[in-house]
Amino acid sequence: MRLSKLSMPAKWLVYKMKMTNVITNPDRLYIEATNDCNLSCVMCPKGRGIMERKTGYIEFDLFTKIIDEMRGIVKTVVLHIWGEPLMHPKIFEMIDYCAKNGLGTEMSTNATLLGEAFTNKILESDLSAIYLCLDGIKKETYEKIRVGSVFEETEANIANFIEEKVRRGLGKPFTNLQVVEMKPTKDEIREFKNKWSIAGVDHINVKAFDSWGDQVDEITKLGGKKESANDRRHCPNLWYHVHIYYDGTLVCCDRDFDAKVPLGNVSGGVMKVWNGEKMRALRKKHIENDLDDVASCGKCTEWNWWKPALFSSRGNSPD
Repeated sequence: MRLSKLSMPAKWLVYKMKMTNVITNPDRLYIEATNDCNLSCVMCPKGRGIMERKTGYIEFDLFTKIIDEMRGIVKTVVLHIWGEPLMHPKIFEMIDYCAKNGLGTEMSTNATLLGEAFTNKILESDLSAIYLCLDGIKKETYEKIRVGSVFEETEANIANFIEEKVRRGLGKPFTNLQVVEMKPTKDEIREFKNKWSIAGVDHINVKAFDSWGDQVDEITKLGGKKESANDRRHCPNLWYHVHIYYDGTLVCCDRDFDAKVPLGNVSGGVMKVWNGEKMRALRKKHIENDLDDVASCGKCTEWNWWKPALFSSRGNSPD
């Protein structure tokens, strides 16, 4: 019987006891609005043209079906996994639908489309949090990473967004100014923090470099020293989060960027798949560290970023 109320100690206990049939609810729901993107970023499998999945956009009917089921189960919906969410023509209807169902929403954007129109729509929406991505403080650094962008335009978009948020006296969305820490950017991090420590920026997020499970050598080389995968823990993603691609495919996390290990389609129910036979089998493989045949997990060390505790859960940040 599934617990009716979320409880962090109960979640931790289920995770700690290595239960493959999870009786607690997940914390967060990640939905891929689209895997389409207008840039070709060097640290991204999609940007490098490596992603083999077809490009697509989630159907609004599927989205509302997912939300109808998951309201009251999760508290937050993240409206991106891969791709640029502002490219989805109904992204603001999605935000509105979540808000009407009592769910917070988050979104990450490369900010290249963040002109006056999108700025107004976001600030007028019920979006809870936004990540504005600007990888670098210098034009040459940024444009070598975010291929297809123009530094001055993106920087102006972000500055104008922040200025307008302050002018309107808004507390939402919680605004994160984000830079990925990797070899091309690490020498600019301090200056980045100094420059963007301004009113309207609620948090400067120095995002740890993600190698996507060391599946792409060209991407892995952009990072720094890797943590050892020895004595690994079973990955909390499979116990705490739900990741759904635009076509309804549920995966372990975004590191399975091509859905090489699909765990089922949520068109027949999210929780049915999240606790289905394939997911339970993958949890078991994680517990037993039997992952050589799982490309997204076999060499991954990002599990080490996240160690659930009795009263807290914080992922996507290295120790």
